[in-house]
Amino acid sequence: MRVRTPRLVIATAVGASLLAAGFSGAGAGSGEVTVWLPGDGPLALVRVPAGTFTMGSPPGERGRRDDETAHTVTLTRDVLIGKFEVTQAQWQAVMGSDPSYFSSGGDSPVDRASWDDVTGAGGFLDRLNRHLKSTGQPLAGRVRLPTEAEWERAARGGTTTRFSYGDVLDCKDTCRPCPEHSRFMRLCGEGPRPVGGKQPNPFGLYDLHGNVAEWVQDRYGPYAASAETDPTGPARGTDRVVRGGGSDRPPVYSRSAARDLRPADERHEHTGFRVAESP
Repeated sequence: MRVRTPRLVIATAVGASLLAAGFSGAGAGSGEVTVWLPGDGPLALVRVPAGTFTMGSPPGERGRRDDETAHTVTLTRDVLIGKFEVTQAQWQAVMGSDPSYFSSGGDSPVDRASWDDVTGAGGFLDRLNRHLKSTGQPLAGRVRLPTEAEWERAARGGTTTRFSYGDVLDCKDTCRPCPEHSRFMRLCGEGPRPVGGKQPNPFGLYDLHGNVAEWVQDRYGPYAASAETDPTGPARGTDRVVRGGGSDRPPVYSRSAARDLRPADERHEHTGFRVAESP
């Protein structure tokens, strides 16, 4: 059996393109780590820096909901976040089948994978970590879903605006055409499309707004009103948080602070996920 070691790639091309576009986020030009799936397919993760940020939305943000209480969050460690949503081809490589409603078998994001399918015994993360261990990859045993705080830190890319690319107040929060949204997200019935087809955010991550909603680790519940460090969500509850909106919804649901919830066993045709890893 061939033993793989992860490659560290300095994403200078990504950083240069972001700077040319006017972004100067703290993560531009940071490293990528690639691990290898069964069949030698790559899975790329981008390093998101530790730091303190405001999670949630201010009271005056357009489209804000009551469960987005703004509060200070500190992440004490860098985290690796999937550069793209997990694709149908990647799921197939690990699991041997594709559950997706919008099935193409390729680089479109996997959908109809429940939180339980992803995190449970014999699920995607369990099998992936066992594969990484058996092939000698030192990141084995640490691949997981991002926490909700990690997801929002990654989605914001160091910004404080409604979206990682601005507030976009010149466009209505409806399904009417908007060139600024169209550069960064798929929405309003476009259907999930192959990952990476839009522009990245300042941390070099793709499709955090739109395409499919994404499971995170946390149970759903109200935010704490006070500052938190490395939060992991409520200790009890049945529903899990999903983030990122989706290609079936108007852009207001894809704001960086927007939250939603689903039962952990629900297989929804517009819900997928991306991975995280503790470096």
